Amino acid sequence: MVRYYYQDDPLPQSHSAIIRWFGFDRFVPEWAVTSYWMPSKALLCIRIITCLYSTIVIWASIGTSAMQGNFQHYFAHFTEMTYIGLHAYLVTVLYHHVRYLMHQHEPRSFFNQPSVLNYMFYYLYHTICVYNIITPIVYWAALSPQVTHASGTNPSAAQSGGYQPPIDWWINTSMHGVSFVLMATEVLFSRMRMTLRMVVIILINIILYMLLTFIIFASTGWWVYSFLDWSQGAICAAWYLGIGAAFVVVFGVMYLIHMLRDWIAKKLAQQ
Repeated sequence: MVRYYYQDDPLPQSHSAIIRWFGFDRFVPEWAVTSYWMPSKALLCIRIITCLYSTIVIWASIGTSAMQGNFQHYFAHFTEMTYIGLHAYLVTVLYHHVRYLMHQHEPRSFFNQPSVLNYMFYYLYHTICVYNIITPIVYWAALSPQVTHASGTNPSAAQSGGYQPPIDWWINTSMHGVSFVLMATEVLFSRMRMTLRMVVIILINIILYMLLTFIIFASTGWWVYSFLDWSQGAICAAWYLGIGAAFVVVFGVMYLIHMLRDWIAKKLAQQ
């Protein structure tokens, strides 16, 4: 295995006890723009492709939603918010990666920007690692047109036999399948790491999103997702608890995957 060398200069330690407790200032910028397995330039080429694809998908999704008259609900869906977060990460890391190579493999763009942007970037990475697993699982298990058609819970899907126009099928597959591949590419090929205490903020985000769905229902009478409807009784409470637990479990699994990746890279480097 070819061994690559890094400076791995950390961010300055924060004066805030909260920032230090969550581990925001443990972020090492060079993690984001280097790989254990390939030169940084090769990783950049992969990121150009993934960023271009995510750009095409997100604008196709926005355009299709607008043409179908559904754009007023666009930012209410967790799927779209998750994909926007993924796209934001891919665009941001691509920018920093280009700057890194332009400045003789020094991550100046990270160190020259306000610390809060680095903290946000580091947290954004944690969200893409978790949300882009939960979203495909929930969609294909409970929300896809094929599932709702088979169960009879979606009248429009039943009338169309579960058929989707090709553009809708491609967008749904991209946002609920390819999104996982884009996330996994980042996890496997970059050197980013996760901080365990970030799971607390992940859960806070999910609680805030659930509160947002209550506000949307109170103002429009429309539940973003049918399984969030409190009129279903105990089954709805089970959904809330189950989804919350799933986020914690997935976070733990992804944390272990990062540790395993680093361990394998270390062992191979010693050979």
